[in-house]
Amino acid sequence: MSPDDNRVICIGGATVDRKYRTRETVRLGTSNPVTSERSFGGVARNVAETITRLGTPSTLVTILGEDENGRAIRDDLVRLGIDTRHVAVSRDHATAEYVAILDPDGELVLGLADMAILDGLTPSLLHETLHETLHETLHETLHGTWPALSAAVLNSWIFADCNLPSPTLHALLDLAQRHSRMLAVDAVSALKVMRLPRDLAGVGILFLNLDEARAFLGEPDATPREIAVALRACGAARVVLTLGEGGVLTIDSTGLASVAPVPARIVDATGAGDALIAATLVALRAGRSLADSVRTGTVAAALTLESPHSVRPDLSPALLESALARSVHRKPEGEIP
Repeated sequence: MSPDDNRVICIGGATVDRKYRTRETVRLGTSNPVTSERSFGGVARNVAETITRLGTPSTLVTILGEDENGRAIRDDLVRLGIDTRHVAVSRDHATAEYVAILDPDGELVLGLADMAILDGLTPSLLHETLHETLHETLHETLHGTWPALSAAVLNSWIFADCNLPSPTLHALLDLAQRHSRMLAVDAVSALKVMRLPRDLAGVGILFLNLDEARAFLGEPDATPREIAVALRACGAARVVLTLGEGGVLTIDSTGLASVAPVPARIVDATGAGDALIAATLVALRAGRSLADSVRTGTVAAALTLESPHSVRPDLSPALLESALARSVHRKPEGEIP
C-alpha cells in the first residue's frame, strides 16, 4: 500500500477566521468592546489539520485567492504537513473569510461568511487544477467533468463539506457510489445542506445537526429518532446527528445509538464540530464501531471547546487517548430521543 492509500482527501472550504470576543453581553445597535484575533479555518481545512494531528496524512482540495491571506493559509498548510498539491488559486475572488462574534463565554453570537470564492470549486475547475489523467470509467460516469484525483483517490477516504457547489457534491456522491468509496459529508448549515441531492446514496457518513436535518427533510417538528431513520431511508449509510447538550445520535446498519456529551469548560466553540468529525473518521478508519468512533469524536470536540483555537495546537493521539480514558466516568448514555 502506498502512502497515498492511507490518506484522507478533504474537499471544501479554507478560510481566514477573524474572531471577536465581546467583553460583556452583546448589545445590538451599539458599539461592543471586543478582543480580536486572526486564525485559519474552514471546515475542510480544519478537518484536514485535525486528521493530520491525529496521525493520519491528509490532502486538502480547496481554492484560495491570489492574496496575502491565501499565501498565508498555504504556508501554514505546508508547515502542518498537509498535502497542498491540489489547492487552486483564483485571481477573481479574495480568499474566503469567516467572522465569528463570540460572547464572553466563547459561545457563537453571530457568524458572517464571505465564501463566494468557493463557488469556483466546480468539477471542471478541479480538473484544471489537479492536472491528472481522467480514469476512463469515471470520465464516462461524470461526462468528463470530474477528475481522477489520481489513482489513489479510488483507495482513499474522501471528506467533503457543503461549502461546495451543488453540482460538485452531486458528482462526488456519484463517484463514491459507483466506486464503493467512503465519502463523509458535513452539512455546514441549514442553507448549505440543501445543496445535497435528495437521494443520499453514495454518502458513507453524514454529519449534521438537528436544524440542518430538519431543513433537509422539510420536517420542522420531527424527533431526532425520526430524523435519523429518515436520513437512512434517503440513502445515507451512516448518520451522525448532533443535538447540542443532548449529545449525539447515530444510526447505521446495526441500529440507533445515543452518545452523551463530554463536559467541557467552553473557551471558544469555533471548530468543535470539525474536531468531532475528524476524530470520528480517524477512529472509524481504525476499525471502531460508529458509536465508539463518535464517542472519540465527542472527546476531541470537548478538548477543542477548552482551547482558544479552532484546531487545538497540542492535539495528538496521546492527548486524545488520555482524555478518552478519563471520559469513561462521564454522564452515562441516555435514552434515544
